[in-house]
Amino acid sequence: MPIHRLTKGLKPTTTKHEVPLLYHEPHVETGFRHIHQPWSYYACSLFQKHNECMNVWTHLIGVLLTISRVIGFAIEFGVTDPKKWSLYAGLFTMTVMYMCSTFAHCFSNKSELVHYTGFMIDYAGIGLFGFGSVMLHYSYCIKDSMKGGMIDTYAIPIGIFLGWLVTFCNSVSKVRYTRPYPFTRKLWQLIPVASIYTFLILPILHRIYLYFFLNEPDPSIHDHIQQIIWFMFAGFFFGSDIPQRFFPGKFDFLGHSHQIFHICILFVTLNQLDAVYVDLHEMNISPYHATFMGSFGAVLLVLLGNIIIVLGFHMFVRYKILPERRQLHHNGKQH
Repeated sequence: MPIHRLTKGLKPTTTKHEVPLLYHEPHVETGFRHIHQPWSYYACSLFQKHNECMNVWTHLIGVLLTISRVIGFAIEFGVTDPKKWSLYAGLFTMTVMYMCSTFAHCFSNKSELVHYTGFMIDYAGIGLFGFGSVMLHYSYCIKDSMKGGMIDTYAIPIGIFLGWLVTFCNSVSKVRYTRPYPFTRKLWQLIPVASIYTFLILPILHRIYLYFFLNEPDPSIHDHIQQIIWFMFAGFFFGSDIPQRFFPGKFDFLGHSHQIFHICILFVTLNQLDAVYVDLHEMNISPYHATFMGSFGAVLLVLLGNIIIVLGFHMFVRYKILPERRQLHHNGKQH
């Protein structure tokens, strides 16, 4: 079906003055989709120029690239070896993370409830992938001198807790604050993400120390360093609102900091998988957690916990926050 047929009946985008404050983004002036439209409107808007379009596509491409890597790993390593369960469980979390983000940005303007719930699903995906990265790094990227220690022994339960924490704290940040968001909201988002990232990257920091200070050879160290650099860039663009902060309205469709953040995360995951691939070949590590509960079972536990958290906040928004705001809006009209 030609793309123009999908977009032919779509309403043109509008300015921030025509949509409620909830849907505003800092320094974004135009390109807003209309609210309360059919689900098909937002699905077809994949092919329409609007201010969320690139946010959707950058992570939809991430879904496709991750699936292609899953296929590549499966062809080369097979899928029946229990020692590879952590690999495929980690790849599953990466795919889910990209899918959750794609859904949130694609349908965020459907309604207030969908907006809140969609981004809480996005946070759940981030928490799940954070745990998946813990599993990947502590299964395949950890040196013998760190393996079997206290941190490694408790990596899975710590990762599970931190995965839940990311989802919970980010959901709090979404429901507790209203636009324009205070900096405190960023802290609710960044602190739990920084916590799980610090934990998951410890085996890599240990290897960087061994490589630069003890001159131990490390064939994948450059890929690991690149994933850290891309993550630092991602954090910068997520928290800075640069470049649109200095040129409001000029980056509504292309070049917005959140789009750059998405691209940085894409390169984080690509470099991470490149490094894991090399480590699988060169380090010959037998995962300490090569059990079902140490791989797919743990992922399912994080997923279940995150679903419960999202459902809890969904109910809170539906039955408390939205009715209160409607009542305030009604009282304001009466006055």
